[in-house]
Amino acid sequence: MIQHTTLRIVLLTTVVLVLSGATLAANDPDVVVFYREGCNDCRHLDRVLEELQTQYPTLNVRHIEEAELDAQLMWVLAGEYGVFPSTYPVTFAGDEAIVGIDLDKELRLRAAVEDCITNGCRSPLASVDPPTVPWRTLVIVGLVAIMLLLWLIE
Repeated sequence: MIQHTTLRIVLLTTVVLVLSGATLAANDPDVVVFYREGCNDCRHLDRVLEELQTQYPTLNVRHIEEAELDAQLMWVLAGEYGVFPSTYPVTFAGDEAIVGIDLDKELRLRAAVEDCITNGCRSPLASVDPPTVPWRTLVIVGLVAIMLLLWLIE
């Protein structure tokens, strides 16, 4: 009995976390950053973005690590923006695509963010077609099915 209750709690918690992640992912970000774990330039960019988020509290930034399922979006966006992502970080904001980070690229990012906040801009992800296979939905449905089966087994 205790094992079934514990398993139910674990599965229910997993479903809630997956659903909350899907909700967060649904928000259209103003800035999309592709990064690599341990990347020094990525950490520098994070400090710049934290400063911009302090300055513009409504700024919505989405970070996607190279190992995540959504990392293939970098190549889709790179094609749309006409850039080749040869290093990390790769940042998309408004009409700007920025590969790497140094002073001139930081200034371009700041200008793009200010323009987006002041004049509004489309999310870089707005033009991306949804994936043909809705993996998140399939995972959620699978977890719910497992939970229902466990309830029926008891």
